[in-house]
Amino acid sequence: MFLLKLYLLVRPASFAIACIALTACGAPVNSPFGAGAASPASSSARPPTSGSTTVIASDAAQNAVVICAGGSPCSSCKTIGSGLSLPQGVATANGPGHDFAKAPLAYVADFGNQRVVAFTPACTTVRVLDDSGYFPSDVAVAPDGTVAVTNLCAAPSCSGGGNISFYAPGSSSVTGVATGLMSQYYYGDFDKHGNFYNDGLSGSTVEVGVVPHGSLTDKATGISGIKFPGGIQIAHNGTINIDDQDCACIRIYKGNHSAGTVSLPGVAKPVSFAFDKSNKHLWVTDESSKTVDEIPYPAGGTILFQLGGFYEPIGVGVLPADKP
Repeated sequence: MFLLKLYLLVRPASFAIACIALTACGAPVNSPFGAGAASPASSSARPPTSGSTTVIASDAAQNAVVICAGGSPCSSCKTIGSGLSLPQGVATANGPGHDFAKAPLAYVADFGNQRVVAFTPACTTVRVLDDSGYFPSDVAVAPDGTVAVTNLCAAPSCSGGGNISFYAPGSSSVTGVATGLMSQYYYGDFDKHGNFYNDGLSGSTVEVGVVPHGSLTDKATGISGIKFPGGIQIAHNGTINIDDQDCACIRIYKGNHSAGTVSLPGVAKPVSFAFDKSNKHLWVTDESSKTVDEIPYPAGGTILFQLGGFYEPIGVGVLPADKP
């Protein structure tokens, strides 16, 4: 109970809620879950926009990840790592370049257990990355298999600041720690060169930083205009895409200059998002409607497909992943 109260107190302000829902929401149109289902139950075939995409989302209130393969029923996975506790950000990787896997993998930041769990789409644990001493909020994987974990704050009481933990390819232990910019780290993503972009707070000031490849110093990017930062993703074209709950949109930056926005009509409280392999669509978690929605990118607008039945969707990843 202490951990749950702490979690509700220290979660990123942009995602704060009064309490975790104790009853399931009704299934919306196109949902693969049965109406009012407490966990994934049934599915309808995906429309052509989804193709063979597999969507993996964390459900913090259910201590589970939900795996939705194209055209198949979604399944709730609670057994990876011998059980999750308030799972947060999700990342995916296609496999090659990783020392410990040659098949597609997903990763989830296991907040309450102070670790990251790597697992297969079949709900099989591959590796557990130790993050003892910190509460992880997100995870990202570089093209070479390096893993970065953004830590919200220090465990057990969140009285200390957060940081970024790096794990060399194949390692289960921290091999480097980056600090220098923020007191609370929220989300992050690698670009194709191995630079790690991240967002969060320095006191009450929103910051967007970057840890250059080969460095352990988080430096300000100069990006401004974000009021309530959430998920961050680097597109194939190198643009920095940041979820801003203030506008219920995704803001696009080229360098530190604004390059547009992705409108998310119908999405009330976007938390995090993930690109598909082509970067023509993205999937975004909506904490308000308790759904995971597919949106065209970069045009935004209409929800193409919606997964429902969640209690508290936070992180999301897509396979095949958008990066190697």
